[in-house]
Amino acid sequence: MVKLTQRLFPIINEEIISAKLANGMTVQFIPKKAYSEKLAILSVAFGSLDNIFTYYRKRRSYPTGIAHFLEHKLFEDEDGKDFTLKFTEIGSDVNAFTTFDKTSFVMSTSGDFYQSLLLLLKLVNTAHFTQDSIDREKKIIAQEIDMYLDDPDFRLYSGMLGNLFPKTSLAEDIAGSKTSIEKISPEFLLENYHLFYRPSQMNMIIIGDLNPSELFSQLESFEQQFEKKRRATITRESITYHPVITTSSISMEVSFPKLAIGYRGKPLGDDISLLTYKLALRLLLNMLFGWTSKTYQAWYEEGKIDDSFTVEIEVQQEFIFLMITLDSNQPIAMSSNIRKKIKHYQRAEDVNEQHLELVKKELYGDFIQSLDNIEELGSQFNLYFSEDESYYDLPSVLQSLTLKHVIAAGEHFFKNAETSDFTVFPK
Repeated sequence: MVKLTQRLFPIINEEIISAKLANGMTVQFIPKKAYSEKLAILSVAFGSLDNIFTYYRKRRSYPTGIAHFLEHKLFEDEDGKDFTLKFTEIGSDVNAFTTFDKTSFVMSTSGDFYQSLLLLLKLVNTAHFTQDSIDREKKIIAQEIDMYLDDPDFRLYSGMLGNLFPKTSLAEDIAGSKTSIEKISPEFLLENYHLFYRPSQMNMIIIGDLNPSELFSQLESFEQQFEKKRRATITRESITYHPVITTSSISMEVSFPKLAIGYRGKPLGDDISLLTYKLALRLLLNMLFGWTSKTYQAWYEEGKIDDSFTVEIEVQQEFIFLMITLDSNQPIAMSSNIRKKIKHYQRAEDVNEQHLELVKKELYGDFIQSLDNIEELGSQFNLYFSEDESYYDLPSVLQSLTLKHVIAAGEHFFKNAETSDFTVFPK
């Protein structure tokens, strides 16, 4: 029997039971008593940034979009049919998505969980595709790429990433380009599948009303049905930090200009908690620009911003960036206003102890609400998956952060951050 590790979170009366299976897969089980729905997310450490790497001292380079393409093709079974139909037949739902650093397969059901779980494992542990099916998929993904290219908000986001991380995979669409996917071959897909789709590079999150002993016993039984794969020694290529493109723009069919202001920080050291750092920056930005700030309320009443105003913070070991987006008839003036607020944030009226406690309560309220939504809970656990910390650590981290910590995180990030503007203008 695999050794189980239990972590208790008395503040929120929750627990996590985790284990590493004999095949190397890490599993985290989050019990949710009296819930009829059960959820499993199986993630593979293979994302859009992993198209260039070294394997046994040999550098390998593949077309951008190959992780996303492979995600699509794994839904083709040995008969060339859509694997999704097998889940539908037993009353389960399945979906998948690719991000910068991983590919995740999500299954949920109120029916036979173990039958659905076995199907999920079969989905990721078998690969079937032909040249004809790959050619058909290229047309489908090309249409998907065209659809996103017609989306002004997507172009704003991707344009800013292109400014902040030029000449890198971060500047490319996760799906790749129509040119890059044309270069994808069956050989490329199989090579990447056999290198990355190994249990040692997979983790699984399971949420629901299940018996832990039975769950892990079933997982051990299931793993014996699949081919044993040794861990692959893969060295991923670090992101090259080329000079930031300070400003650029495009024209599209939009009613108002769309503005993005981006900040690119320096990579974090291994000794810094990603969750703590991200929460500290989130608290600072919420004080400066959140709906409870005087700045937000004044700009909203003056018609300078609307509900399109958003702040996104991405914190990973390899890269970190902040992006503020909004619709504005005065993009140049608003860019200047936002930059000034950030430059002088330590003297900002909204950055104080009282406001910090308010935005803390706001984040904690969002956290508590997520505990009753299995899909949201699974998504957050998948986002914060690591051996050292989890989504359930958020309340204790939130509680520990003082105004001094928040200001220090701001100083660390903004002191060496490089900045850029990207604008979508009306044609």
